[in-house]
Amino acid sequence: MKIRKKILGLILLTIISGGVVECSSTNNNSNSQNQEVATDEDFISSFEKAINKRWDEQNKLEKKYETNTSYTEEEYAQDTIKVLENEIKTLEKYKEGIEDKDLKEIANNYIEGVKKQIECQKTNDYDLQYKYQEESDKLRKPALISMVDDYGIKIKDEHQQTYKDFKEQATVINKENESKSFADKLASEMTFEKSTDEFGYVEFSTIVENTSNIDFKNLSYNVQYKDKDGIVIGDYIIYLENFDVQSKQKVKLTPFEDGIESIIVTTDWFENK
Repeated sequence: MKIRKKILGLILLTIISGGVVECSSTNNNSNSQNQEVATDEDFISSFEKAINKRWDEQNKLEKKYETNTSYTEEEYAQDTIKVLENEIKTLEKYKEGIEDKDLKEIANNYIEGVKKQIECQKTNDYDLQYKYQEESDKLRKPALISMVDDYGIKIKDEHQQTYKDFKEQATVINKENESKSFADKLASEMTFEKSTDEFGYVEFSTIVENTSNIDFKNLSYNVQYKDKDGIVIGDYIIYLENFDVQSKQKVKLTPFEDGIESIIVTTDWFENK
């Protein structure tokens, strides 16, 4: 009788143990399924929530700063940093699962732009603040416009004016970025023909053409003359005025230096019409 009970006990223990193992296996599979990589749609959705939440929080901080005299500028900066860090944390949670190449670039640009904003809040140096804010705007604002125009995120009604201001600024930034890209491309493609003028002086000349869709009021380039060893032996500046779309201008250089083996041209500055 005792032996019989012992055998039944062992059988029951085996059944229970098997059930526990099977249950554990099922839970592990369930956990594995719950840990799926986020999709592009997950990032887009999280971005929409994050930007609206960020502007909600910023509005609260600005109102507090304007109405509460005991709320210091330093406290405002620290609280702003927390808002920005929370936004980055939300976006980075879903960024790694993005498959769309363009969306990935937009996500990276936006996040880097927010990081520049944080650096801006951390410093009291006005020059650095301007630098960080400018770098942030060039990354973050076009990225946000793309998220709305290309990926359909919705901005809450109370933030529509903020978004409108963003879009106007982003349009300017995009044009400046396009202008800079074309100006740099033109500089890299300049090839000069060497000749001698009627007085026996060496000169270098080339024809430049505005193949972009941008009318330049002014465009200037730094020029370096280098010898065979790559040492800079002179410099010059090229000025292009009223460099409109499809226009061509002749550039002529008349250096006084001898032994010029190469001419390096880099963008100095530009002004759009």
